[in-house]
Amino acid sequence: MSTLNRKLVVMGGSFNPPTIAHFLLMKNAIDELDAELGYFVPVSDAYLRRKMRHIHPPIVLPEDMRMEMLEAMCEDDSRMRVSDIELGYIEARTLPTLKLFKEELPEYELYFIMGDDKLDLLSHLVEKASFFDTAKVILYSRNSKTTESSLKKHEILSSYTHNIVMLSQPEGINGISSSLIRNRLLAGESCKELLVPGVWEIFKRIKAENYPDVIYSFKDEYDFLSNRFGCSFIWQGIRYNNVETAFQSFKYEDEAERKLCSRQSAEKAAMKGGQIIPSLEWEERKLETMMSIQVAKFSQNPSLMKRLIATGECKLINGNHKKETYWGVDLYSWKGENNLGKILMTIRDKEKKK
Repeated sequence: MSTLNRKLVVMGGSFNPPTIAHFLLMKNAIDELDAELGYFVPVSDAYLRRKMRHIHPPIVLPEDMRMEMLEAMCEDDSRMRVSDIELGYIEARTLPTLKLFKEELPEYELYFIMGDDKLDLLSHLVEKASFFDTAKVILYSRNSKTTESSLKKHEILSSYTHNIVMLSQPEGINGISSSLIRNRLLAGESCKELLVPGVWEIFKRIKAENYPDVIYSFKDEYDFLSNRFGCSFIWQGIRYNNVETAFQSFKYEDEAERKLCSRQSAEKAAMKGGQIIPSLEWEERKLETMMSIQVAKFSQNPSLMKRLIATGECKLINGNHKKETYWGVDLYSWKGENNLGKILMTIRDKEKKK
């Protein structure tokens, strides 16, 4: 194949999991363009978790499993490859990814696969980042005439139609999606016909019970799980009105100071506690201290314990946007030990066994 005519197709996405539709779209694009290679580029775990956060239960297949599935799918066509170029990043990287492909494989003309439902995204990329300086677009449409008409009338994209290759969707893929497969998994139904054989063999390892529903933050109806929720309880002989104040009082060695702290609001206690350099003992015991305070809170407030038990098997995540990663999980980077969530789940599970 002449160097001037070498073409490379790129398909980005969640691939959660990769379906037979992904395979057929890539195969069709390679065939129609007479391309040499086609690359699947899955998004990172952090990006996918943010995307799936409002879908319940949020079945998010791990990066290594999605990569394994894509590699299995590529075994059915030697022209297909998988790239991990976006793994490890936490933001969307369509244009940076294509630029890296361009830098590493300058001999290829790049084509990026999109659906006709992504015209607004494409318009944004073109307007803000000169997208077509890097790659052309393969635009898949269910109704090519309607999409072509929309492109011609589009305020921005109408000037770039020569950079857009219109293709009709291959037969047999209507209605096939990763979400359909996840729903079938939850319903206990087979989805073998929606996956290529190699992917199906991997997918069979997944069990619905491994993906419980998730409570992502301790706000609104779940504000009672927060350390700043107002409720009365006695801990170590002193009455407190919230967990945060009790926890911060542990930094004071003198009991009189602890009693003084107990009268403070959660906000003031946290502010003053943040100004104290804690002792080594405090650092070593802060987990068991938090557990002890939480046990006092819920055992002395039966109505709150009842609400905690009512969360069932949900995974409790103390999600935040403050980059707090010890007691919770940063919902942007998806990093965090979630120690508060773990403590609450431990208390819940022990109470349910009584």
